[in-house]
Formats: sequence, structure tokens, C-alpha cells
Amino acid sequence: MGLFNRLFQNAKPVGQANDITADDASPAPPPAQIVPAPSSHIIEDVYWDDDNIEHCISFQVNDAFQEAESHAGEVMLLSTYAPGRDWGEEGTYPYMAVMTDDIIYTAINEYRETGTFSGALEGITPLEGDFYFKASVWHNEGTDRFIMYFYGLRWDYLGENGLCLVYPCAYKDTENEKKLMRILDDAAASFQIAKRE
Repeated sequence: MGLFNRLFQNAKPVGQANDITADDASPAPPPAQIVPAPSSHIIEDVYWDDDNIEHCISFQVNDAFQEAESHAGEVMLLSTYAPGRDWGEEGTYPYMAVMTDDIIYTAINEYRETGTFSGALEGITPLEGDFYFKASVWHNEGTDRFIMYFYGLRWDYLGENGLCLVYPCAYKDTENEKKLMRILDDAAASFQIAKRE
């Protein structure tokens, strides 16, 4: 099953996501140990807004993550955990991407209206600049359960998107989770949108 189908099949609204527990971990065994690389690389993509203005979106990704082709229109700049390889593979975990789905859409809209959203696991950190906030939520992909740590992007012309890292529930409250969160934090710190005219 493709990533698009996994992203949207059986998706629950943000407010209903808390019934998932760490015991609901994905049946696919995750890598035993996340080992970040000592270096990173820049990935970028181009987006045209409604006025046909070109924007370059870029950020740094740890070299343990490699770009992968996504067949989902809602997923951009997909990179999967693939240490020592030249190319990532769609449908493997953990993965990082700029994307939208029901959870991200609802979270950003609720946050814009109320300054918070339901379903956040451990609080919401308000941010400025390119991001509204960062938070983590339970995330369904088909019948599998994951955690999504994400930054809610402040993109008026692109709609509700997040810079996201999705990983197995088995990593919750572990060193692997801390490493993955640092990897996404570094990506967010380097995140840029540049208009090309």
C-alpha cells in the first residue's frame, strides 16, 4: 500500500487521536537504534503559488535520512531513515516530510482560532516566524499507529502543512525519540522559503 493510502486511510480527527497508546506500536519492526550521521545535506523543492510565483522550499536533513520519491500529492520533500544508502524508500519509518493531512489541517486551524489544539501529546510550543508551533500527536497510517512530531507551518499560500517526522510508537520516551526530535529541530532551524521572481 502506498504512503498516500496509509496517510489517509482510517485517519482520525485530532481530538480523537488520544485513544492510541504506545502498546499499539506498528507491527513492522523499527530500526533497533537510530544513529544520526555527523553531517547533513540540503534538500529543496519548488512550489508555484496561485499567482504563479515560484517559491523554493529548503532545509537541512541529517545524512542518515535520504530522499525518497513520494507518490502522494500531499507529501513534499520526503526523506526516510536510510543510513549508508543513497536513496530512501517510500513506506519505511521513520520518515521526514513537508505534508498535510487531517491531523495537521485540523491542528493548524484550531491553533489559529484558539492558540491551542486538542490531541497534542505533551504540550504545544508556540513559535514565531515560519512556524505557528511544534507538537507531537498520535498518528494513524492505515491500521498502523505512529507518533508524528511536527512544526505547523505558517504558509498562507500553501494551506495547512507541517514539517513532520513520523516514527514508530515503540520509540516513545526513548533515546531514539530524543535523537529524532533533535533531527527535526535541526531541519526546522534551517527551514527556508525563498521567492524566485
